[in-house]
Amino acid sequence: MIKHVVLFKTKENAPLEIFKEKIENLKNDIPEIINIQVGIDIKFDPNSSDFCVITDVKNINDLEIYAKHPKHLEVISYIKPYIIERKVVDFKV
Repeated sequence: MIKHVVLFKTKENAPLEIFKEKIENLKNDIPEIINIQVGIDIKFDPNSSDFCVITDVKNINDLEIYAKHPKHLEVISYIKPYIIERKVVDFKV
């Protein structure tokens, strides 16, 4: 299994709860997603990111399908104007 972890810093007015809903709903449209979680930061550490996405897929091929899926790209286009920084880690479990 592959874990795809993305950390985001956003502009102050970013609608994080809407991001969470849209991203987590991708599981309904992209069968390659085994699990997807969105965590909104609790602001304990001032250097933290604002939210993260953790997606589980079976393999690299499924990760590529997820990355290029039209519904995923639609969500990206919605959140992109709010993003200041994005960091990614992909690893095998």
